[in-house]
Amino acid sequence: MVCQLRQTCLFLWRSSSIKHYGKLITDRTILSDEVIKFRSKGIVRKDGKWRCYQCDTAEPKHFYEYFSKVLGQTIVYCRNCISLGRMDNIRDIYVTESRQQSSGGKYNLSFELSEQQLFASTKIVNAIQGYRSLILYAVTGAGKTEMTFEGIKFARQRGDNIAIVSPRVDVVLEVSSRMKEAFQEEYIDILYQGQRQMYNGHFIIATIHQLYRFKRHFDVIIVDEVDAFPLSMDPSLMHAITAASKKRYSHVYMTATPPRKLLRQMPDDTLVTLPARFHRHALPLPKFKYYKIQPYKIQYMLLNIFMHQIQSKRYTLVFFNHIQLMKQMYAHYKKKIASLTYVHSEDSLRFEKIRNLRHGKYHIIFTTTILERGFTMANLDVIVMHSHTFDSSALIQIAGRVGRKAQSPSGLVLFFHEGITLNMLKARRNIRKMNDLARYKGWIDD
Repeated sequence: MVCQLRQTCLFLWRSSSIKHYGKLITDRTILSDEVIKFRSKGIVRKDGKWRCYQCDTAEPKHFYEYFSKVLGQTIVYCRNCISLGRMDNIRDIYVTESRQQSSGGKYNLSFELSEQQLFASTKIVNAIQGYRSLILYAVTGAGKTEMTFEGIKFARQRGDNIAIVSPRVDVVLEVSSRMKEAFQEEYIDILYQGQRQMYNGHFIIATIHQLYRFKRHFDVIIVDEVDAFPLSMDPSLMHAITAASKKRYSHVYMTATPPRKLLRQMPDDTLVTLPARFHRHALPLPKFKYYKIQPYKIQYMLLNIFMHQIQSKRYTLVFFNHIQLMKQMYAHYKKKIASLTYVHSEDSLRFEKIRNLRHGKYHIIFTTTILERGFTMANLDVIVMHSHTFDSSALIQIAGRVGRKAQSPSGLVLFFHEGITLNMLKARRNIRKMNDLARYKGWIDD
């Protein structure tokens, strides 16, 4: 009881001392000495269209209109960003001025960067110094996070406001854990749905949607997994990156599967290709196996594979494209395998299950593509069910879960299919091409 009261008091004290710089605010009472540079309604009529000040959408389908008998007028609100706070044509919003504050940017790193990582780190520092943007086209497990440390140090010493963002909360949690361990003297805000700002927003790690709250605040934005859903499908999220940036900025886009649209938008000299993993071992190549999945019963060849994985002390992610199929198969195989579980995006226990997997409680986990990114673990293999239904980017990311740790640089990547597709071939060709390039540059040893 006393401990809980202390935590509540600490939170209230922090809340009262937090500065909301460069942000869109609906409650003016939370501000102290921040300068308000703009005031408006959350939704305004512009050029015959409604426009939302939070997410900047002008799509008619994003707005809902109704008549309020209490107020005696029509109310319009935005549904596109309502999870971050309702924007309507009734209530005022306030946008505060951005402010900078430098820090030491000191970080701890327990190992030396590889030749490739040093090459990329220098490119990132140069881009940030000149407020230029670049794309890091890096294989999974290249050590992208550590490549950014020197650039972050330079930016924070200069007083730049920094955001590291990703479309996936799983990636945010993974990256924030490593960043907080490295930058122990920095005040880093970790922002995603349900998580409050604790510091002054000079250095944040967040989901992309959280950028809707910031306006012309960040000098440097690092986008991890730029091709991941929903960023790849929602133009308003890409716009949010620009809207949250100052007029002069540096954007660093990082991914193992860069979208063609982004590649077309960026000049050729901004692309940095990193084909090797930090531990200097080749990427595991997928094996194709024709196999017809029968979800309504136990197939003993599959069961034998799972049991062999457990006996070999390997952890196995089994990927599915359909939740219902996954649950159906889980119901059968759980009877034979006690250390089996499943996760998907709407699973309320997924973070707990993933923690338990890391702690050895589970050896096999059935999963959707929710774990195709931002998950790293030693002694890990992957099996893809119905691989012929996946696109090439997903298959590359899934294969990239294997062999990421130096103590376990190889493993099984098995694609079960009912007919080899162009996407399967494209994924394997891409992985082989990166291995060949890494060997040519002398960045891997096998």
